[in-house]
Amino acid sequence: MQKKKLSLVTTNLEKYNEIKVLMQDVADLDRIDDNKVELKEDSIEQTALGNAQFFANKYKTTIIIDDSGLFFEAYPKFPGPHPKLMYQLLGYKGLSKLLEGESRKAVFRCALGYCEPGKKPQLFVGEMAGTIADKPSDKRNEYMPYERIFIADACKKLVCEMSREDKNKISHRAMAVKKLKEFLLGFKTYTIICVYLLYN
Repeated sequence: MQKKKLSLVTTNLEKYNEIKVLMQDVADLDRIDDNKVELKEDSIEQTALGNAQFFANKYKTTIIIDDSGLFFEAYPKFPGPHPKLMYQLLGYKGLSKLLEGESRKAVFRCALGYCEPGKKPQLFVGEMAGTIADKPSDKRNEYMPYERIFIADACKKLVCEMSREDKNKISHRAMAVKKLKEFLLGFKTYTIICVYLLYN
């Protein structure tokens, strides 16, 4: 099978390398070093869809957009699509204080927008459920600071302490990429979360 050529729009090289590995058996993925455009909608799903269509038409190539977020059960929309900003503002101590006496359950969610030039954008969503630890691991991770406090339900381990291979079996990003790959391969079992045109 000939691999499909896709472009991931991101300024984050770590994210690109992660998705490239996940996609390598079905697609040749290159990177467009550009920033996502700000939309009125403040959901990762809308951001992924809108940007996929925008950049597919801008660059005249098939585009993938990744927009991810972290959602606490105690505060359904928090930190939401802005986890890095909330971490920078509050730090681990501030986040832990918010969860005192509250549910520590949380979910990482990844929305992958996919769009070919002139066509409808499509959305693939993956999730990784877990709980927030009482304190962060000593293992530092500047790329994803939440991985130091997120215990994945699937393996009962902090994400930062998992091997890359194990993480790629259960992560929210891996789950979204799996659905995209099934779609590209023409499987009948894939689930498209949402398919619609954002712009007339």
